[in-house]
Amino acid sequence: MFTVYFSHATTTPFQPGLRQLVEAALVDSGAERTGLEAEVRLNDGALLYLFGEDETDGMLAEYPVLTPTVAEALLTILSRTNSFLLGDPRGAALVRLSGVVGEPRAPLIFAPQITEFESADDLLELLKQIHESREDSEPASRPTPAPAARRPSKPGPGSFILDLLFGKAV
Repeated sequence: MFTVYFSHATTTPFQPGLRQLVEAALVDSGAERTGLEAEVRLNDGALLYLFGEDETDGMLAEYPVLTPTVAEALLTILSRTNSFLLGDPRGAALVRLSGVVGEPRAPLIFAPQITEFESADDLLELLKQIHESREDSEPASRPTPAPAARRPSKPGPGSFILDLLFGKAV
């Protein structure tokens, strides 16, 4: 599952109304809610999960597979909400639609390099790069070692005295 974070700009409308902008963006992109919590089905069958549409600083989107329709839906949401897209939770990769003005509303941990894009194809390519950089930065999974067989413990030095003190049979 891939996750991207929306950081609302200082020019993003506040509540009430932000959730309606997200819903309008979904309608514009031909998506529909499935009835399951947070799940949205796009017109090619791809799934998108949206969380925090009512939050003032941002929201997040998850998707199992990156498709052109996922990029188009994200672009439409970004366009309607005037938000930025963070490629990772640290905020190191910040993306915005060309022409968007304002700064991220929530403070970011790192000073990001802002990348602008103009189309869903550009966003798709940027998201592919973000996914590749995440895979490169994640440590390779290591097999967990099998637990060592338990050996009977030998009495440690001084255990004879402790047994005498605490009433164990010697």
